[in-house]
Amino acid sequence: MNAANDSGARSDTRATRVLTVLPDFPFPANSGLQLRHLSNLELVRRLGCCSALLYFTTEAREPGQVDANPLARICDEVHHGGRRFPHANLSAATLAARKLGFLLRGAAGLPGRYYPFSMSYDQIGAEAIVLAEAQKMRADFVILASIFMHYTAALRRHGFRVIVDAADVLTDLSASFMSLEGRGGRLGLYANYLACRSQERIFLKQAAEVWATSAGEAEEFRRIAGGVRVLVVPNSLDEQAVHAADDARNRVVGFIGTYSYRPNLDAANFLAEQVFPRVRKECPQATLRLAGANMPETAASRLRALEGVEVLGRVKDSGRFMDDCTVLAMPVFLRGGVPLKLVEAMARGKAVVASSELVAGVDVADGRELLIRRDPQQYAEAILALLNDANLRQCLGTNARAAFLRQFSLASVEERLRRDSVLMEQPSRASHPQAVAFP
Repeated sequence: MNAANDSGARSDTRATRVLTVLPDFPFPANSGLQLRHLSNLELVRRLGCCSALLYFTTEAREPGQVDANPLARICDEVHHGGRRFPHANLSAATLAARKLGFLLRGAAGLPGRYYPFSMSYDQIGAEAIVLAEAQKMRADFVILASIFMHYTAALRRHGFRVIVDAADVLTDLSASFMSLEGRGGRLGLYANYLACRSQERIFLKQAAEVWATSAGEAEEFRRIAGGVRVLVVPNSLDEQAVHAADDARNRVVGFIGTYSYRPNLDAANFLAEQVFPRVRKECPQATLRLAGANMPETAASRLRALEGVEVLGRVKDSGRFMDDCTVLAMPVFLRGGVPLKLVEAMARGKAVVASSELVAGVDVADGRELLIRRDPQQYAEAILALLNDANLRQCLGTNARAAFLRQFSLASVEERLRRDSVLMEQPSRASHPQAVAFP
């Protein structure tokens, strides 16, 4: 696919050529990670780069239709790299061998061909597919999603500079999953943790630049990567496209997330079973709406049976869902990166009650941009306070919108990249002597 070229800068033979590699088609953007991927592609376009996208798909998903969505405007070229290998089709012997490899190589700090979060892509030879695409387009930079960071070594050997988009700290994420399984966790999850730790320690230091979602994560990556340029590139949204919403006075409390991610399902259960009965006791008219895909049917049936709880499933427009809620409650106690649903709520000027884990690394304060609470009683009291006080909702929402503009708007992140990113350095054509502009 060759997208329409709407920027003179991108047709310039001197423009930096960037290949972005994603684990899935980023549209329609139903998850926070997909929204991050779209905003990063938009930032590359705004910087005047020639931008190509290579994406993979899940085993059951067809390649995306590009011309009917924003990718036709954002990218010069979009290519499908293939379907990932179904994890369920890996034999027990193969999985056992991989886990043993994770355990041994992770403990020894040695590189490997397979890693926990990328195994289904490694299985189809994604590294070779990425390298071939980079060579075909004569890329100056390749932006890799963090799960693919181990492809950096092969790309560097062939003269390509790599930016790792570290939407998650994989070591922390794997450790968090291990902690969910109880004390000590299972041996397989411990093997994942060791493999992710070695993956980050080996390959991040080989990158030309690392993008982190928060200042805290940036400091962690600087420690791990030893001298590599690390920039805070938070999950961001276009401030011209997302506006502050009018106050909804319908006594609806909302939560939205993808429930295949267990912390989101735990948050929904926490709200419906522990918090909302306390809210309904004081405010019988209140309604809890749970939106988002992939909630197990057993959980959905149980929650629908609770008084005042509505389970909506996937919604077409998350922004409309947020706008229609008086309060957004976000009791997510295990976080990977800065969740875009929080950023979107701030952009829309909504009153939010969140956990301290969710807002870690974000420049917000309890009582200024949102309310931060921990246990069920505290959550219930905060929700009731917001349902009953329009002035408090307006104050928090106005401050949240201002914080969004400072920290998470595309304009603020673009300014940071223009000032600090390697993408703004004049590319060397030495390794690509026959470089040409995209058609």
